[in-house]
Amino acid sequence: MNMVDPQLAPLSNDIKNDVKIDIKDNQFLKDVLQGLSQTNKTLPCKYFYDEKGSQLFEQICELDEYYVTDTEIKLLQNNMSDIAKFIQPNCNIIEPGSGAGIKIQLLLSALDQPKSFTALEISPSALKYSVATIKKKYPALEVNGLLGDFTDQENINKIKGSQGNNNLVFFPGSTIGNFEVDQAITVLKNLSSLAGDGQILIGVDLIKPLNTMLEAYNDKKGITAAFNKNLLHRINSELNGQIEVEQNFKHQSIFNAEKSRIEMHLISKQDHSIKVNGVDFHFKEGESVHTENSHKYSTTSFERLANLAGLKIKQSWYAPNKAFVLFLLEK
Repeated sequence: MNMVDPQLAPLSNDIKNDVKIDIKDNQFLKDVLQGLSQTNKTLPCKYFYDEKGSQLFEQICELDEYYVTDTEIKLLQNNMSDIAKFIQPNCNIIEPGSGAGIKIQLLLSALDQPKSFTALEISPSALKYSVATIKKKYPALEVNGLLGDFTDQENINKIKGSQGNNNLVFFPGSTIGNFEVDQAITVLKNLSSLAGDGQILIGVDLIKPLNTMLEAYNDKKGITAAFNKNLLHRINSELNGQIEVEQNFKHQSIFNAEKSRIEMHLISKQDHSIKVNGVDFHFKEGESVHTENSHKYSTTSFERLANLAGLKIKQSWYAPNKAFVLFLLEK
């Protein structure tokens, strides 16, 4: 029987494509206006993931250039029996930013009678799909879904209040790399809070040859560019935006060696102005909107980050040539 915690997963009420949020109370709007008002303009990467953005990201994950997904899946497949030895039976699995739920199926199939799975996802379509898929494939598993942002403390508290202490938090995809150091420490502390006395299994992308990293975020088919620019299309459709996206912006990814990260930007092709819900913003030719970071770590730099969050590395599994790593963390 699939039991769904009503506090976590009133999916039929929460996930409706026709629900419109009052724009005056729209956090998306507030974050966009704040980001574009800065001297160095930014937009939060969490807003990539509307239905179209989620579809584009799934396409990115299938690209030859985007090594992250394929490398991590193979790493999970090759080491899952060993990983399972470190996980207690009957655990509650929590996946913040669960996406389409592909990697979690490898984990669920290997573990000893997992008790429950809770998905926390910002994209309604991705959450709907993953919850339905997991329920169908694992009918004896208690499946919960929460629509929301895993950086929102209220969502962390909702999940924490509904689970026991025998928890495994699954955080793949090197999503931790999207955050600045202080933000990453906060995220790790939140994951630790969700884990309770349990553990965190986290995927981390490691530093590798420059061309490999750059090609992963500048693919030849232009799907990453479409993914990046879709954020502007979403502003047009949801926030009364007046932006000539293709005419005035181009995608660019660079490697910031000082901060050891790939940065994604939207670059203004010419001097122009846009409107967002009636607010004007002016752009000079060559001006950037910084949309995403993907930090690349060494084992030492990530271990230092984990320690600052009160965590230690219990075990690690490396891909060939140390291109990627899965760390098992505990307090």
